[in-house]
Amino acid sequence: MILEINNVSKSFGGIKALKNINFSVKEGEIHALIGPNGAGKTTLLNIISGIEKMDSGDIRFKNISIKGIPPHKRAALGIARTFQNLEIFGNLKVFENILTGLYLKNQKGFLKSGITLKGIDKDLIIQSFSILEYVNLLNKKDELAKNLPVGEQRLLELGRALATDPHLILLDEPAAGLNMRETKNLSQLIQKIRDEKAITILLVEHDMELVMGISDMITVLNFGEVIAEGEPLMIQKNPSVISAYLGED
Repeated sequence: MILEINNVSKSFGGIKALKNINFSVKEGEIHALIGPNGAGKTTLLNIISGIEKMDSGDIRFKNISIKGIPPHKRAALGIARTFQNLEIFGNLKVFENILTGLYLKNQKGFLKSGITLKGIDKDLIIQSFSILEYVNLLNKKDELAKNLPVGEQRLLELGRALATDPHLILLDEPAAGLNMRETKNLSQLIQKIRDEKAITILLVEHDMELVMGISDMITVLNFGEVIAEGEPLMIQKNPSVISAYLGED
């Protein structure tokens, strides 16, 4: 297992967002985390990435407890993250956004990662172009990130995650705001990342066609608790999941 969630709980005031969550993610799989709004999915991603602190429990990444490790050190260990609300550097060029991810991988310091106009590291520029080509954004490399449409901004955020050379990517609703064509392209890219780069994916997503089409395993949360886990066909037929989330259709 690349990721193990052991009895993780989290409360905000009197509200229990997560209650003794337990599940594991196998290395090399696409593992979806689904459930209604307010089920605790994003809270759990925040805890895994270190943005939020859990009240109790433990998280193990590659057999090492990461409890208490700050977010930047978790990223250096190989955990990358994208966000439901896009977190790109809008006033930087597209290729410069990729350079901010390469900085972590190369550990040269932010200003030496290629962001400044003087002393640009040509090797990092080449690496950034290669990543942009991989996510189909090379033709937009010199545009300001804020000028890209939402679909391309999501690809850019995914490209920046790839730039950190991760073993695990946490995707928080990557298809939000995308049309059908963009969603199809995204699903193909996620599978490509898993198959070609052997990167494990933990996916939070409401688009059930995407989830059921690419996931190897699905964990279902409801009111901060795991109510089901299994392969897509099993989840589709689970009465508790149908009642809580999927609906009869």
